[in-house]
Amino acid sequence: MGRANLRVLQIVSSSATSGAEHHALVLSRLLARRGHTVEVVCPPIPWMVEGLERSDIVCHPLDMKSGWGLPAQRETLRIVRAGRFDVVHTHLSRATYLGVVSSLVTRVPLVTTVHVETREPIYRWIGRGRNRIVAVSNYIHGVLKGRGVRADAIDVVYNGTDFADVPADPEFHVHREFGIPSDRALVGLIGRVAPEKGHHIALEALPRVLDQNPAAQLLFVGRTDGDFHLHLRDRADRLGVAGHVTFTGNRGDVPRLLDAMAFSILPSVMESFGLAVIECMARGRPVVATNVGGLAELVVHGETGLLVEQTPEAFGLAMTRLLSDPDLCQTMGRNARIVIQEKFTVGQMVERLEAVYARAAWG
Repeated sequence: MGRANLRVLQIVSSSATSGAEHHALVLSRLLARRGHTVEVVCPPIPWMVEGLERSDIVCHPLDMKSGWGLPAQRETLRIVRAGRFDVVHTHLSRATYLGVVSSLVTRVPLVTTVHVETREPIYRWIGRGRNRIVAVSNYIHGVLKGRGVRADAIDVVYNGTDFADVPADPEFHVHREFGIPSDRALVGLIGRVAPEKGHHIALEALPRVLDQNPAAQLLFVGRTDGDFHLHLRDRADRLGVAGHVTFTGNRGDVPRLLDAMAFSILPSVMESFGLAVIECMARGRPVVATNVGGLAELVVHGETGLLVEQTPEAFGLAMTRLLSDPDLCQTMGRNARIVIQEKFTVGQMVERLEAVYARAAWG
């Protein structure tokens, strides 16, 4: 039986440039390409609005915070009524509250994706009728179930990446762009520069790494939150490793940066899924990650990377191991790319979400 085309409204409430926001943008584009009618409600952030408009997707920019959110709720309800949607799909808590009210009033089924660990009580209420809750990992599924959400209302759908499809650029010289000596082995940490991502762990591990691999270079790729990066720069100076640490800022060419790296690391306190991990693996690079949250569902220890405790000692040992054994690093990288092709492509993601939508829309 052929796939039925659906009318889907995506609602995302964050103004950041993190995983959930990019996920909503990519998903909307994929759904539109597959013949579905898609509209998006989002904050008036230029990169998302412009990205949607370039893809000919109807976008409704809304200020979701002013007036206690009531004007946004009224406008969202108007959009849902006018659009005659089959499904409303929300991302993050504020969007979910907007979606719940609109779904109740219009009786349009609701699908909500839980991207991060949350204690919001609204998710217990959503799991009724034809509504569906999408967990981005088995870890999040367990968290939701443990907080009273009906297990049969939850579908696990891993996020996907298209990074494996981005062609390599042999003319892109990362070392030259950032003034890094050409013999340096780049180790990347992809993600906003914030305490919970563990940049300080990587920094404290670096002197141990340099003892065995003096050509190692940390590459911190991502936007900075507050003044945490200033603390990191100061600490790098005091450790005497400032020349081995590069801050790139937010980048739109992460696949090319990954191609220049030996591997990446993710010393996070907690990760519900870890989009940066599968993006790295898609470029054929292994990952050294903290063994927390959903990361163990992505990294196969000893085969596609290494899972370790969140300590400088553990990360220092793991980084040294991969830097000292290029053959092992390359083997893990090849294995990582195979895993992505088997489980974590955007095509697989959108097909699974289409099945969730159909279940919500038609039971």
